[in-house]
Amino acid sequence: MIKNIIIVTAKTNINLNIFNNVESFIIGVERGCLDLIDKKIKIDLAISDFDQVLDEEIEIIKSYAKKINKLSSEKDYLDGEIAIIEAKKISSTANIIFIANPTKRYDMNFSILNLIFKYGIKLMNDESVIFKLNKGETELSFENFQVYTYVSFFSKVDTKITLKNLRYECENLELKAWENTCISNAIVLNKNPIIYSDDEIICIATK
Repeated sequence: MIKNIIIVTAKTNINLNIFNNVESFIIGVERGCLDLIDKKIKIDLAISDFDQVLDEEIEIIKSYAKKINKLSSEKDYLDGEIAIIEAKKISSTANIIFIANPTKRYDMNFSILNLIFKYGIKLMNDESVIFKLNKGETELSFENFQVYTYVSFFSKVDTKITLKNLRYECENLELKAWENTCISNAIVLNKNPIIYSDDEIICIATK
């Protein structure tokens, strides 16, 4: 049974060895395939238009990946979103971890938030983790977040939010869509943050 689907789109220092097993399905996108090859991590599926990969690198990817799907450069979805759609076909219950770095293109960076809201994926890179919190109460483990300095929350619709066990607490605060009201909070030593909201929100934790 597949528990995790890891989508790697870029080179990072994240240790992927814990996912190099039969319970995890690994998808490489564009140059993320090369990072997986360098780290000797399996590639179950390589998918992209590969317009950022040299011809000789594509040949290396073809020889390493169990399956490769070369997309057209003209398409309705970004490569990363197509990888997520394929992941959902593979398993509707697996955790999807999307590994990507920020780029110089703000439109691409902003698109990540839409993917998180739409598909419930978790984004990770060397500096940040971004994920969706469903409406209601969520408790985060201090042990899992103690390496992060900043914690921020964003909503795509107007909602009410309550924060406890963080440096800045609030109760029934009105968080308007995409406002900066809940930006740059911080973890408190040995306390599990508790978040309540009337609608789904995004949490961004950064080192």
